[in-house]
Amino acid sequence: MSEIRTDPLTGFTTIFAPERARRPIKLSENANHYVPTQEQIDSDPFAEGKESETTPELFAIRSPDTRANQPGWKLRVVANKYPALTPVSDSEEYGVHEVIVECPQFETQVSRLSPTQFQYMFQAYRQRVAAHRDDPRINYALVFKNQGILGGASLGHVHSQLLASHLIPQALQQEVQQAREYQSEHGCSLFKTLAQDSADGFSGRVMSTDYFDIICPYASRFAFETWVIPRSLKTHFDHSSDRELDDLAIITRRLLFSLESLLGRHDLNYVIQMPPYDTREQDGYTWSLRIYPRLTHLAGFELASNAFINPVYPEHAIEQLKRQLCS
Repeated sequence: MSEIRTDPLTGFTTIFAPERARRPIKLSENANHYVPTQEQIDSDPFAEGKESETTPELFAIRSPDTRANQPGWKLRVVANKYPALTPVSDSEEYGVHEVIVECPQFETQVSRLSPTQFQYMFQAYRQRVAAHRDDPRINYALVFKNQGILGGASLGHVHSQLLASHLIPQALQQEVQQAREYQSEHGCSLFKTLAQDSADGFSGRVMSTDYFDIICPYASRFAFETWVIPRSLKTHFDHSSDRELDDLAIITRRLLFSLESLLGRHDLNYVIQMPPYDTREQDGYTWSLRIYPRLTHLAGFELASNAFINPVYPEHAIEQLKRQLCS
């Protein structure tokens, strides 16, 4: 039986239609058969030894005694050669578009990176977000990953991106306003409430670590959508401590492994959703990492209505993830 839910933070509406569950499972299984061709591997512009095929590096984690824009790196950040925003400083469309290349070898699945590579990845995210904080032309930054065709990736080699500009998306403005109003009315954080049992009996929490709560949202737009929320309720991701980032690296890797075990190899997106740079700490908003498994295409209904059809209730996803994470 179908059910319509609205998310208390984002305002997005989702129709839960469990009778459609067979279709995404079938499509996700098809993704298991993907094997990159030798031509794709040989033409990989992000591979170690092909540094001249990218723009000059902006940041890198390297082996000792290696030089910038040369082999010997473990993670590398470069400006996007095909930016969505113009890097011309006096343009109204000014912005920053960077690529975080997360490993030197050809790899298409972020879940297959090592624990150390996950640590490097989140360290790089923090460094790049912080790097643009004092630019008066920049109001907002977003870190995101597109993996696979359904996730919107144009290259197979695992990488993430950062977009930063003066533009603050309307959807984010609504989230920030909703979080502020909730804290003003209830005297507590909406993000903390999301990880607790609700009055109607819904509990979104999958598990907790020393530093994070992991939840499946009440009105998840995608099957097995999962959020990681800092228990400190810090507003800004780039204010995270080293210990928090280490914990985030561990739990994110575990989550991605668990999702792959449950769904098979699949495309995905994840984002680090952050408020505008000038948002005050403890103002009600908390950054979060949001993982969106992409098992089916967005279709006409979603594009026309900005509402979503999800075949998997979060209650079911929570149960499955708990079992997988504890196995």
